[in-house]
Amino acid sequence: MKRGNIHIEVSQAVELTFGTLLNKPSISFFSNVCDDASKVQKGDLFVAFDCNSVELAIQNGAFGVLFSGDIAISDCEVAWICVQNLEQALLKLLRHYLIINNRILFLLDSDEYDIAKQVLIGNKKISYFSGSLVGILRFVLESDSAYIMYKFDETFTFSDEQEIRALDSVKIDDSNLPFSINSFSLFGIKVFYNSFDYSIPIPKLFIQPLARILKLADEYCFDVKLDNLSYISSFKPLYLDERGFISAPGATNKVILSCENDKIYQHYLAYFKMYAKWAKLMLFVRKSYYELYEQYADVVCYDDVENLFSELLLQKYNFALILGVKTEVFEERFQKKDLEFSLFDT
Repeated sequence: MKRGNIHIEVSQAVELTFGTLLNKPSISFFSNVCDDASKVQKGDLFVAFDCNSVELAIQNGAFGVLFSGDIAISDCEVAWICVQNLEQALLKLLRHYLIINNRILFLLDSDEYDIAKQVLIGNKKISYFSGSLVGILRFVLESDSAYIMYKFDETFTFSDEQEIRALDSVKIDDSNLPFSINSFSLFGIKVFYNSFDYSIPIPKLFIQPLARILKLADEYCFDVKLDNLSYISSFKPLYLDERGFISAPGATNKVILSCENDKIYQHYLAYFKMYAKWAKLMLFVRKSYYELYEQYADVVCYDDVENLFSELLLQKYNFALILGVKTEVFEERFQKKDLEFSLFDT
């Protein structure tokens, strides 16, 4: 749907958000919603999470301001809509436009979203979005897709409705999986699904989100291309050679795996403790985490990233689990760079 076809009636916005219109502006509708004052376009309803940016939004053409709390009305031609809770107001708007446009929003966690985006492809009825609450509302207003896969921020609370659905978080028993597991290794699984065998380069750790997406596909008759599944963003092992450079998967026996989320880190730890009992496992954490993890494996505490780099090269291990640093930091540091030499190099 093009931007020019979007009309959010002022009276409807007030009614749906249970808001109060504090003035009587001459405008009657909004063209879209936006919460970034620098990106506001003429006709937008500006969602004022930051009240200090309201004036900039109005200068850029906002037709209305949706806010909570106290704001001084500076332009009577702009619609000023006061609500009790901004997030709840946006959810009410989101649900309304999902219903009237006959769309379903699926709430996916990061792993489910990665899997869905790779295997549920080639279908114009499905679209994908990752971003803020205002962002998904804009997307719903502009999209023509019947089904929207949304990687949502878990700080927002969504109730399960006909138009907004979360995947069932109850663990699926092995007997009820939509595929059978033929075998698995530490970093891959072999499954039999819909009369075909697949070798998938993701660990058994992600069986449940994979099963949930495939069950969703079966329920809504989505086409599945399981051989397209090649990665999970939250799980990216890096193989280091004897010089400390990143090598091809399986080429070395020294692997590092990093994440910032302590809950995910604990899942990693449990997985390696269960399926890699033969390996030398080492944990790299900040000092504040030492007592929490010392009972599970050898722990190395690091003070800063440079100290961590040194320890990773110095210590002897098969698997190093690192808490508190993005994988991209290690990819940049340990990436082998081709060096060109000339006769004039010293």
